[in-house]
Amino acid sequence: MRLAKHVMQVHLNAAQVGQAQEGELSLNFIKKYIGYCRNKCGPRLSEEAAQMLKNRYVLMRSGARDYEKDAEKKINIPITVRQLEAIIRISESLAKMRLLPFATAAHVEEALRLFQVSTLDAAMSGSLSGAEDFTPEQDIEEVRQIEKQIKRRFAIGTQVSEQKNNPGFCETEI
Repeated sequence: MRLAKHVMQVHLNAAQVGQAQEGELSLNFIKKYIGYCRNKCGPRLSEEAAQMLKNRYVLMRSGARDYEKDAEKKINIPITVRQLEAIIRISESLAKMRLLPFATAAHVEEALRLFQVSTLDAAMSGSLSGAEDFTPEQDIEEVRQIEKQIKRRFAIGTQVSEQKNNPGFCETEI
């Protein structure tokens, strides 16, 4: 009941968005603060934070490789330099919000947590299908089945033109 009243109050008071309530920062102040942060602050990773991130990245990469060996299948969640750079940018942005000159280990820890709950969890659930660098497990398995069928049809080292191999596969063969 209390939640419903709160939601109704939020919508009823929507016209008063520009007015800050007691203890709240005004929208104008927040805009100025964000502008100041963008223009005046450019934090970099501290030595401690960089070392921590490097160790965690190596651990994530080796963990992915170990998983691939044990499961004998390719993992569909690439832990690449692109993800490492994204984690660095998130860490530096967290420090920038506090106007700090360096991103600390705590910022890196929070960036890693955000990466874990957004990217990795989404990839595991399959909701990243179609996103760059992510392929759903079902599609990967289908490609493996097609590769097996192609390998059965042709001897190793055989060269076949595209036009000659046009008959294709039927659904039951895949």
